[in-house]
Amino acid sequence: MTPEYLTPDQVAQMTGFSTKALEAYRAKRQGPPFLKVGTSVRYRADDVRAWMEAGE
Repeated sequence: MTPEYLTPDQVAQMTGFSTKALEAYRAKRQGPPFLKVGTSVRYRADDVRAWMEAGE
């Protein structure tokens, strides 16, 4: 079962993008929606799936 909140490493494995590419998306306010928890970045699994299905 996939956890509800994913780390950038988990999202990279799920999407095929590198963690650096995900970091660049965040800097440009693009890519899947993310949350900051302190200094950590987390992604909701449902948001990542929806982003992938939308083909963005």
